[in-house]
Amino acid sequence: MFHFRRKERDAGKRQVRQVDYAKGGTLLHTAIEQRQWKSVLSRMQHSPHEISTFVYRTDTSCKYRLLPLHSAVMRNPPTLVVSALISAYPEAVSVKCDGNLPLHFALKHGASLDVIQTLTLAHPKAVEMSDDDGNTCLDIFSSNKSKWNKDTEKDSILNVLNGSVILDDEALQVTPVKDVPAKKSAAESHDMKTTINEEGWKKAGLTIVVVGASGDLAKKKTYPSLLYLFDDSLLPNDTIIWGYARSNMSHDDLRNKLRPFLEKTSCSQKVISDFLSRCFYKSGQSYGDIAAYTDLNQQITSNETKLSNKLEHNRLFYFAIPPNVFEETGVAIKQTCTAEKGWTRVVLEKPFGRDLKSCEDMLATLSKHFSEEQLFRIDHYLGKEMVQNLLVLRFGNLMFERLWDRNSIQCVILTFKEPFGTEGRGGYFDHYGIIRDIVQNHLLQVLTLLAMEAPTKVDGPEAGESIRNAKVQVLNSIPPITIDECFLGQYEGYTDDETIENKNSNTPTFVAIRCFVHTPRWSGIPFIFKAGKALNERKAEMRIQFKNPPAAEFMFDDKCPRNELVMRMQPNEAIYFKTNVKSPGFSGAPIQSELEVNYNTRFFSNSGNADNNPDAYTRLILDVLRGRSAAFVREDELRRSWEIFTPLLHKIERENIKPVIYKRGSRGPPEADLFIEEKSGYIRNKDYVFHNGNVERKSSIQGHNAGTADIGVYGLSVMGQNFALNVASHGFVVCVGNRSPSKVDDTVRRALIEGNLPLVGSSGPKEFISKLKRPRKVILLVQAGTAVDLTIDALGKYMEKGDMIIDGGNEWYPNSINRAKQLESKGIMFCGMGISGGEEGAREGPSLMFGGPFDAYKELEMILTSCAAQTSTGPCVQYIGPIGSGNYVKMVHNGIEYGDMQLIAEVYDVMKIILGLDNISMSKVFDQWNKGRLESYLIEITAIILSRKDDITRKGHVLDHILDKTGGKGTGKWTVQEAAELSVSTPAISGALDARLLSGRKEERVKASKILMGPSTSSQSVIDNDQFMEDLEKALYAAKICNYAQGLSLIKCASDTKKWDINLAGCARIWKGGCIIRAAILDKVQAAYTANPYLPNLMFDPAIAAELNSCLASWRNVVIACANHGIPCPALGGTLNYLDSFRTESLPANLTQAQRDFFGGHTYERIDAAGPHHCVWTDAHKDIGNILERTRGEN
Repeated sequence: MFHFRRKERDAGKRQVRQVDYAKGGTLLHTAIEQRQWKSVLSRMQHSPHEISTFVYRTDTSCKYRLLPLHSAVMRNPPTLVVSALISAYPEAVSVKCDGNLPLHFALKHGASLDVIQTLTLAHPKAVEMSDDDGNTCLDIFSSNKSKWNKDTEKDSILNVLNGSVILDDEALQVTPVKDVPAKKSAAESHDMKTTINEEGWKKAGLTIVVVGASGDLAKKKTYPSLLYLFDDSLLPNDTIIWGYARSNMSHDDLRNKLRPFLEKTSCSQKVISDFLSRCFYKSGQSYGDIAAYTDLNQQITSNETKLSNKLEHNRLFYFAIPPNVFEETGVAIKQTCTAEKGWTRVVLEKPFGRDLKSCEDMLATLSKHFSEEQLFRIDHYLGKEMVQNLLVLRFGNLMFERLWDRNSIQCVILTFKEPFGTEGRGGYFDHYGIIRDIVQNHLLQVLTLLAMEAPTKVDGPEAGESIRNAKVQVLNSIPPITIDECFLGQYEGYTDDETIENKNSNTPTFVAIRCFVHTPRWSGIPFIFKAGKALNERKAEMRIQFKNPPAAEFMFDDKCPRNELVMRMQPNEAIYFKTNVKSPGFSGAPIQSELEVNYNTRFFSNSGNADNNPDAYTRLILDVLRGRSAAFVREDELRRSWEIFTPLLHKIERENIKPVIYKRGSRGPPEADLFIEEKSGYIRNKDYVFHNGNVERKSSIQGHNAGTADIGVYGLSVMGQNFALNVASHGFVVCVGNRSPSKVDDTVRRALIEGNLPLVGSSGPKEFISKLKRPRKVILLVQAGTAVDLTIDALGKYMEKGDMIIDGGNEWYPNSINRAKQLESKGIMFCGMGISGGEEGAREGPSLMFGGPFDAYKELEMILTSCAAQTSTGPCVQYIGPIGSGNYVKMVHNGIEYGDMQLIAEVYDVMKIILGLDNISMSKVFDQWNKGRLESYLIEITAIILSRKDDITRKGHVLDHILDKTGGKGTGKWTVQEAAELSVSTPAISGALDARLLSGRKEERVKASKILMGPSTSSQSVIDNDQFMEDLEKALYAAKICNYAQGLSLIKCASDTKKWDINLAGCARIWKGGCIIRAAILDKVQAAYTANPYLPNLMFDPAIAAELNSCLASWRNVVIACANHGIPCPALGGTLNYLDSFRTESLPANLTQAQRDFFGGHTYERIDAAGPHHCVWTDAHKDIGNILERTRGEN
């Protein structure tokens, strides 16, 4: 705690100053307004004169001024800050500002009991004094009691004001600000989140408006970053997020568009849903639609009014829009939407012009409406971990700062490489080129941080100006680039991009540029920018090569490589120092090794916190909220950067200077290496490579153990491609293979387009296997049957003991068992894994049912849990049991899927025929059902299907043009066969199969419709539509439960018979996400089997039974109506019969037994005696002999 000695406090009066708030006020006052209390204390120490400086404002109606103490007590400050302000300038407690003492302001704004006690102690007479409106402290407190929540606190404040509490005078008896080391310990005792929670903006209201909410940038970057902040509790509790764009959408439409992108994050479904509930949408005719923004402002203000406990309401506008609409957007927002009580800030995305003039035009436009303090120009490179680390690395380590100059450094190379080309972005890229897109902003910003002198501060409110001032000094020391310092390249086929109109374009896709920083530290040291597209790898790094050690060439016979410090920004952020050590063994020659810190392995993945390192956008948005400007581009930085590059850009375009053509996938033009070596003196160590994100010597990747891929995926239909990309998107290196090479090329290309994912191709089985790490893990996604055997033969000859093959297709489970036995002799583990979710699930996260050796599952567990669908109960992957069990559970899953689809189809038929609903009306019903207990993937897509208009004829809906003839891939038939083999009844599944088989006989059905009669209309009673719709919902819900009951009963029987020990609760859990049969009811199914894993049937669970009983009457009404109207309902009717049979104590099977015994002598069982029996029914029946012998083997 901060304390101040009175004798030092009173040792001289402070000179009173005043400054105009409109001119920026003071930094102390700014820190107080933003409630950055740690910075307040720091500012008091560094600028004590600001403690007694009045900041005055001139509004339309009055002129008033505030001292820092008065401003602070209005913002719910810590007692620590109030004590410090009083001790530093005690006269402030007795000064009225705007007609109020500090105590008056504290009572009017709900300050804490401790603050009120501190103010009363410092100025006891204040309790008896009135404000300029004549209100005493007791009057003020009585009018504002609602600002305190706890009655005990209210009572204590009342006692203080009545003088009945004796206050301790020790509160001010300690050391002054300048001697306070306690500030450091106070800060260090809080983590970052605690510090942020103490800042003022975190306690204020916040509305974020994402302008351009329907665009890719908003969906892929802005909203996911806001989600991460929300999940980490780094947004104020009542934050509301509005999206604005020109698209005509509802709130729910926006949420549905955002959800797939948010589900790619590590956040849970619950967090995503909570976040989306705070997201709203407003459309406008244009980005400058005054009427639309006026309406948006009214809605924002209405919400702010509800939060009356908030003293301030801040507004952040994120411009995820093209620069050409910045002006109209800024004008509209300035006129209609800025905050009245709080700050307004605007985030701008690049490009910031394409030359100096366009940049200055943009700056002039925005400066008309917003101050520089309100504008935050994002360059996401400034938010990268390694770029932000530069300040600490340089100025926090003595050894580096000593080396960081012209005496030790040979050259600095800043590199950006992408392995893909424009890929559909050619129209945009051709207008800007690689220099504008990468060098003039990203790499130049990195250079300024690397080359600048030490700023006075690197943290706190004043750090932004301090750091940016130092960066501008560097920019001012760089002369404009000339063409002779530049090498241009363009990859082959660049203009083949359909979006590039100018097929003779000279736009460079590769550039190498040399520049110099003319300061005493860097004079004569070349800085090289190197950037390119369609190169051999993905890389962004800062590389500093040091000069040769003195006399090293003589001592080591010219074999001593230069030291290098490399800071890798992507992929896998790391710092490594290439240092020379003695070669192992007898040789004394130097060999280069590295001292490396990989951020992921050092700080995250090994500690179990792999998701805790925020991305650049998340960091930068948090900085905006905190008012931290250091990582944003100031207007003078921007102007100077264009002054450096505009002459070069104009010359290239004016003189149509042609770039050198280079091959895609190469290091760039070969001539570029020579250019860099000549311009920089850089000597490349060819024994070192950057390989898959790791630093390795070439020799370590060229030998027998050359495999680097974590897993292989063979078979690249859409499912195979999507699953491979899914695994790669979670950071695992994937090697892909396929019988036809074109599919491999397609997949590699997709990996590049979808974010340069760590995926490599192969030319054949041998190369495919050679690229995998041991033990090799191969997932097959080829057609079931013969294709699997052929693929195993092709790959198996290159595999070894301990390797694994996992068949992910819909395979008949006995085939998997046989293959496992055949491969066991070679020591290869064969597994069968069911994958559910279709093409979308394979890419975004499927449900995975793994069967095979448990050791194999443990090898794959990290990969599978990462790429599976994620739900609140965990990843949707389960070790099912021994080989065959995974295929079996997937088979039954597909059978349940058959039944579920048939049930929905029958309900659709009933709605259409009996209720006469059109497609749109039915769509609305299913959509409504999907918001209740029937929520499921199949109900959701049914609503979408019913609403989809036909794109071909432009008449009616797609569904009306689809032939009523359904096929299948065999898993439904397998399920029915297996159920019959195990004597398990599955009428929903068999009814669905029968319906498909009959649908295939279209011609016969057309003929039969003209011959066979349906029911007469006299048998059809009048239907109450509303009641019948309720009956339909209940019938479908109950039938779905029974469908799950039948499938799980079959799995249980197989598990018991084959001793697989399948966890049925686990099956229900992994079906809740990713797969086709995911549904809300599975929560109850999981709960039932968790409570009793040995349930003979799901319907025995008391909660499930109660649900079914409540639906039975309605279910019967629906089936009766179907019969009366001649509507086939094999699944609805068959499943109701299943339930009735199950609940019937005495079935007519006794007659069936008797008939079998009568005509075939099959015997029967009696209720009064054990064992088989036979009756001589007539004189014509002969004695059947020994009954036991005759019935042996029957069941």
